[in-house]
Amino acid sequence: MRTVLTLIFAALVVTFVAGCQCGTPPRTRMDACALPSPPSGCGAMCSAAVACPMGTHCASNRCTAECSAGHPCVGGAVCSADGTCMGIDAGEGRDAPFVPTDAPPADHTCASAEIGTMLSTPNVIVIVDQSGSMGSEQFPAGSGVYRWDALENALMANPAGLVFSLQGSVRWGMAWFHGRTGCPGVTSVPCALNNFATLDATYRGLSPGGGTPTGESINQVIATRDTLISDPSQPTIFILATDGEPNTCADGSDIVGGEAYSVGAVQNAFDLGIQTYVISVGSDTATTHLQDLANAGVGSSGSPAAPFWVASDTTTLSDALTAIVGGVVSCNLVLMGTIDPAQACTGSVSLGGTPLTCEDPNGWHAVDGNHIQLDGTACDMLLGGATPLVATFPCGVILI
Repeated sequence: MRTVLTLIFAALVVTFVAGCQCGTPPRTRMDACALPSPPSGCGAMCSAAVACPMGTHCASNRCTAECSAGHPCVGGAVCSADGTCMGIDAGEGRDAPFVPTDAPPADHTCASAEIGTMLSTPNVIVIVDQSGSMGSEQFPAGSGVYRWDALENALMANPAGLVFSLQGSVRWGMAWFHGRTGCPGVTSVPCALNNFATLDATYRGLSPGGGTPTGESINQVIATRDTLISDPSQPTIFILATDGEPNTCADGSDIVGGEAYSVGAVQNAFDLGIQTYVISVGSDTATTHLQDLANAGVGSSGSPAAPFWVASDTTTLSDALTAIVGGVVSCNLVLMGTIDPAQACTGSVSLGGTPLTCEDPNGWHAVDGNHIQLDGTACDMLLGGATPLVATFPCGVILI
């Protein structure tokens, strides 16, 4: 999956239009490892059996990088997740001299500056329902596989599980919640790359039981986010995997209050810049509540309605997880520069020649000063191979 996503981004170019200072001389060779602050891992020994850290790749048994977040490619080339410049044409942005098409006039101002993009490395926290029904209901009925085990397998199986297969490109974290003594009971593992072993051992050491205080548990995860999110500069999402109606710690039968509490907690996360995607493990959760959670999770008013997933077996559960994480990994772009996110919508973004609408469920939005994300059908277009991606911003919006 990672290879496919890298190839998709090899054709993307982000262009910032500005009447600003652009007099940086052209580079003739890309070598991020020669910088005063090179990517972590530069120079380490590597082989077919010993992988390089994220942001570098193996060449002649040493980890190296042609580019990084602070050292973008030139000539329209794109920096991949392993620090390789991938040009529109072979070799472009590497050793060939780069002469800007809009070379600056004598006063060192320019009409535009062309910079590349990188894949983001998101923080993904899976919030797992640990209530009793996850361990008592088979998935599907009569299969002999329980919901708790099916979810564990979809995430943690080696090598097909999503956490195992994407541990080098996603900072995975988890939080399991239940309504037993000490409600809400939340066990959490902070986000990190290559986090499979810790997550797998923690999941295997837990067992389901008790109620479903979803809202209070999400709020507790939010309250401890500073310890759970290892790189706040990267986008963060929650994936809520639950199998039934929520209740509250105060009243295990209060479904109405539990639903309201849950939607409010998801809204709290969104207000902090964290989107939440919802998977029902089985069909015991009311679709109206799932829709309310999904809308709150992405800030939708309900028109159009935000997507949610109802999994009926192990296959559809794995498909749902892959769809959510694949969209976040592939449709979030790191900008090789900084913009003012509050003014981002004064700029414009197009994909394949089609203008996209800012802050639209099927358009794009600024995640923060260094990331933009394509949403809905725009993300689908990108995954379908639509190119090029062009973003233009007025000079006053560009901070760096």
